[in-house]
Amino acid sequence: MGTIVFRNCRKCGAKIFGRAKVCGACLLESALDSSDDDVDPMEFGDYELLEEVGRGGQGVVYRARQKSLNRTVALKVIALGHFASKPHLKRFRQEAEAAASLEHPQIVPIYEIGERDGSCYFSMKFIEGGQLDEMLKREPMSIRRAAELLVKIARTVQFAHEHGILHRDIKPGNILIDRTGEPHLTDFGLARLVEQQSTVTNSFDVLGTPSYMSPEQAAGQTKELTPAADVYGVGAVFYQMLTGKAPFAGGTTYETIRLVLETEPKNPRLRNPKVDVDLATICLKCLDKDPLRRYPAAGALAQDVERWLRHEPIHARRTGAFTRSRKWIRRNPVLAVSVPTIAALVAAIIAIFWQNASRDVTPLHQIPAKSVAVLPFVSVGADEANAMLADGIQDEILRDLTKVADLKVISRTSVMRYKTGARNLREIARALGVAHVLEGSVQRAGDGVRVTAQLINARDDTHLWADKYDRKVTDMFSVESEIATRIAETLQARLTGAEKQAISSHPTENSEAYQLYRKGRYFWGKRGAGLPGSAADIEKALGYFNQAVAKDNRYALAYTGLADCYLVLPIYRGLPHMEFHAQAMAAAKKALEIDDNVGEAHASFANLLLRENFHQAKREFLRAIELSPNYATAHQWFGGYVLIASGEFDRGIGEAKRAVELDPFSITVNNALGWNYVMARRYPEAIIQFRKTIELDPTAAGPHWNLGKPLELTGQFEEAVSEYEKGSEVGKKFSLAYLAHLYAAKGDRDKALEMFGQLQALERNGTVWALGFAIAHVGLGNKDQAIDWLERSYREKDPNSFFIKVDPFFDPLRGDPRFEKLVTEVIPPEQVN
Repeated sequence: MGTIVFRNCRKCGAKIFGRAKVCGACLLESALDSSDDDVDPMEFGDYELLEEVGRGGQGVVYRARQKSLNRTVALKVIALGHFASKPHLKRFRQEAEAAASLEHPQIVPIYEIGERDGSCYFSMKFIEGGQLDEMLKREPMSIRRAAELLVKIARTVQFAHEHGILHRDIKPGNILIDRTGEPHLTDFGLARLVEQQSTVTNSFDVLGTPSYMSPEQAAGQTKELTPAADVYGVGAVFYQMLTGKAPFAGGTTYETIRLVLETEPKNPRLRNPKVDVDLATICLKCLDKDPLRRYPAAGALAQDVERWLRHEPIHARRTGAFTRSRKWIRRNPVLAVSVPTIAALVAAIIAIFWQNASRDVTPLHQIPAKSVAVLPFVSVGADEANAMLADGIQDEILRDLTKVADLKVISRTSVMRYKTGARNLREIARALGVAHVLEGSVQRAGDGVRVTAQLINARDDTHLWADKYDRKVTDMFSVESEIATRIAETLQARLTGAEKQAISSHPTENSEAYQLYRKGRYFWGKRGAGLPGSAADIEKALGYFNQAVAKDNRYALAYTGLADCYLVLPIYRGLPHMEFHAQAMAAAKKALEIDDNVGEAHASFANLLLRENFHQAKREFLRAIELSPNYATAHQWFGGYVLIASGEFDRGIGEAKRAVELDPFSITVNNALGWNYVMARRYPEAIIQFRKTIELDPTAAGPHWNLGKPLELTGQFEEAVSEYEKGSEVGKKFSLAYLAHLYAAKGDRDKALEMFGQLQALERNGTVWALGFAIAHVGLGNKDQAIDWLERSYREKDPNSFFIKVDPFFDPLRGDPRFEKLVTEVIPPEQVN
């Protein structure tokens, strides 16, 4: 073994070893200045330095090539120079190794840790994209995009905390945004290296800018730091995403530290009026000087922002005037005990109120004024028939209002969650995204009914009108029409002649048929995207609709209900999609024959026509939306099956979002929006949407196996497997197909074949999903077999086959003549006359 020869750096005198003539610190200072003939600036041990991509107080980051493995990495070199000591380098390695143990898709993985020539370095995955701070300099970020990014960042920080690691240096420069828009955190735990070597009081420059540093960290209390310090850092990053500026930035490092310790951050709304009141409240809670008043965990912060994204009430509360004045006194103790204190305190409180005046704007200010939610009517008395009557009145008022294009009306599925329990109308309105709510009650006595109704402005809890109606049971349609018309007039919604006529029309004169129809719609509404019991609910609905038709064979809405049930029952029963196609088509045509102005019937007919005449189906969907502009299902189907399937992604997602606005708590509608994001290859948004859908009801299997798709397509295989398996609880054939594809994509062909074998076993038992076999064969590389199954899927009228033009899972088939021919059959070119 040769003798190690030590030298002194020719620039700073630090002890170095090996053949280098300058230490790593001086190499960094030279910034790869190739004019120095004695130093090869492109080499750093096993790494070839290609270009500088970042620089901070702790060192420089390069895009580099690791020669031994021939891979591109990000190499961060921390220049410690003569501060480097054996204990110090040991601490660095311990911290870096702990950070390297974090395995999370949004934490940049560390490959190698080492020391060279007086410098610590570590190599990590190179993220194609850029730093968040650079992105914010180039262009402002939308409020919703900032909130969505914040959720991901906070959940990533929570993951690290759960594994015992604090970040300690969360700032936009340590957040990388890849080309798909996903955030990745870097430098976990490494700030502690610098903190242990020096203190804030004598080495401000070593720590870099303290604009994102918690007050306790800025005060040098580094040994007592808790996760609250990282919550503060995340909040500071959020502040900059919302406003374009850091919460504190003085002319010098010392001045910035003083601001962090002594002043309150300016309300984000004063810097950007577009910031929502609730988001400003969330942000300021993170930046509280007192760690105990911040969110207890980064996960709690993420949950509160997700509530805002779902238009639900947040948990954070604005700081009251008393608390703000108390903080002011704590920061100004001398002034507080002097005679001028009263005047100064009054002035301070006035200033605080002035500063926060914009926060007093109601959270509903961005909601359209012409919007309403018809809450479930209260049944006065325990009689079941009266309760059903109350539900029916509410539903018919809703149905009348859905025909008014100038109104936003929330669907029944979403308002029914407020059938029981205490009602906070302001919070309900915020959650549903409306400015007004209608409440009512129903009391039946013999053949007489008393209906009361009141329209309330949720912004200020004022009653716009209230009325009482005493009628016969057989005259309920007129009451519903009167209430719907009164709402439209009060909200100054424009009513066309056709809309007035539609509202005043009676769908049936047979009260028994009406009650049976109401029961059918109740069970139809209970179905979900893979919820347990959904098939049974649809079959119950089918039975009631058939009974309603038997009572009144001219009841168009009852036939529409039959069409809807026959349309979706194969999906829930695992049957071929053409099993009930003829019955569904006959029911839809009968409904339109009776009444061509039923928007719901046009929507059902359009869905069925997709299998026969794509472009006529498109026209039928447009007619459905024209007749019932607030019918969420029409927007959902049109956006997905027509627009997304044909590649009109922006319009299709817009229609799906409209459906979610109209039915925000529907599992089916929310799931469809996530699916549209996948087809549009907007995977990060798809993941967010499916997780939001799962939160609405974790037992729904559909959103789970749908979530597996964008996770798989972004390489998050383990999480995708977990979601596919959760989805298998209801739809095993769906999950097996995608699991086979996933394992093949992952390179585990044996496991892929095992999944495929299980799928074949289901086929032998009579459970066949042709499209699933196509997906599995694509993963296994069997293109001809995949196309065979795709052709069968289309022949069997599987609605999911409509998406083959855009479905990313079929990308390997593109260019194959058979596949391209099938695409033109599914979505033929529109004929121009």
